[in-house]
Amino acid sequence: MKSFKKLLVLAMVLSLVVMTFAACGGDSGGGEEASADQTYTFKVQCAYPPGDQGYDLHMPMICEAITEATDGAIQWEYYQPGAICEVEQMPTSLSKGLLDAGMMGPNETAALVPAAYAEQGIPFWWTTKEDIYECMYDYGMIDYLRDEYAKADIYYGCWNGQGQYSLMTSFPVNSAEDLKGKKIRASTTYASLMQELGASPVQMSGTDLYMGMKLGTIEGYIYSVAELETSSLKEVTKYLMSPAGCAGAPVNFLFSMKAWNSLTPELQEKVNQALEDSYLATMDAAAANDEEALAKAKEYGVEVVEVTGDALDGFYKAGDAVLASLEEKYPEAQEGFDILKKWKADKDAK
Repeated sequence: MKSFKKLLVLAMVLSLVVMTFAACGGDSGGGEEASADQTYTFKVQCAYPPGDQGYDLHMPMICEAITEATDGAIQWEYYQPGAICEVEQMPTSLSKGLLDAGMMGPNETAALVPAAYAEQGIPFWWTTKEDIYECMYDYGMIDYLRDEYAKADIYYGCWNGQGQYSLMTSFPVNSAEDLKGKKIRASTTYASLMQELGASPVQMSGTDLYMGMKLGTIEGYIYSVAELETSSLKEVTKYLMSPAGCAGAPVNFLFSMKAWNSLTPELQEKVNQALEDSYLATMDAAAANDEEALAKAKEYGVEVVEVTGDALDGFYKAGDAVLASLEEKYPEAQEGFDILKKWKADKDAK
């Protein structure tokens, strides 16, 4: 009889547990746990400090677009680099759900997500903002990146271009030959480009570029043009090579999968649309910053060196070699490289 009573009590307890679990929604994922009228406040950290357009302009533009698209359901708390975690720890913090959202470059995420090498593109392939948009949204790069980042428990929001990604130096660059033996700050794809051109790529944070150029630790760097003004790099830079290596300095806007899955499917759809819609607006804002910064840099004495015709061949060949090298080193990112190649072949055929 006692055994029967114990079994009866156990059955009642299990029944209550099941009912409670069901009421909480269980482990349904995909944002199904959230209620339709719930509001969210996400902590978003930028890899770039106040004074940089990433923190001052692009991150607020993207976040405000999301808030507007979701009728205020998603709000934001902005954090400077290092406030929640160090910049190099941001991808891992997102993966673990310690950070809700973040804005950083693919150079930060590449160690965790090899697809970032495809995300950065191939030097001198993306020459316009339309090139990037087409490759991302019409050729499926954005879907590929979302699948790959999801493997690290990160939701890939969007690709954001913070100004032209240009080579700026203390010496004139009239051809690829001029880079041999030079120390150039570059990361991921562009570090490989420098190697192909005979230069020595140097890993260095954006905040250290000024002193690096001033002390001669580096003789050039690949960065967004606006930083000539916002980071005062015009004071330690003598030349800027044109054309740019990429129409936009690549930065991504990411969510932790924990934060992303807390949203309803309807909100997720609205966020994705807001991210896509904000692309051209942020690119146009970056272009305006570039134009203003370059004008001030020219007044200060920075000279633009136009490289044209056959003189560009060395850069194009190095870009092709970079792709071949990346395909060999990162076979797990091959699908992304194939998307790039398909897009480029179609562009060349037009």
